[in-house]
Amino acid sequence: MERLITFIAVLFILLLFGFLTWYFVHKARHKERILMIEKGIYTEKDKQILKFPWLKLGIVILGLGLGLLLIGLLAKNGLLNGPGSIPIGILSIAGAVSLIIANYIERK
Repeated sequence: MERLITFIAVLFILLLFGFLTWYFVHKARHKERILMIEKGIYTEKDKQILKFPWLKLGIVILGLGLGLLLIGLLAKNGLLNGPGSIPIGILSIAGAVSLIIANYIERK
């Protein structure tokens, strides 16, 4: 029961921080846009909607998933008997490699 309450509390806190982050970023962009309009430097190009980098996010999630798969396979075969930092290292390397690949693909 304690684990469920802890999970719900952590989930609530994460959602709260996510909402607050979105709110303050949205508020800052709105103020910036209003100031640009008042100064007359707001152009049609600035009205374009910013696109979320779905490709980069997908590549990073795929890389982390492959890292988790590798950790699972190593643990199942008994090859992951070392310290607990090895899975964290594998995930870090998989995430870093996927970010590098995503950045390379996005530049093209």
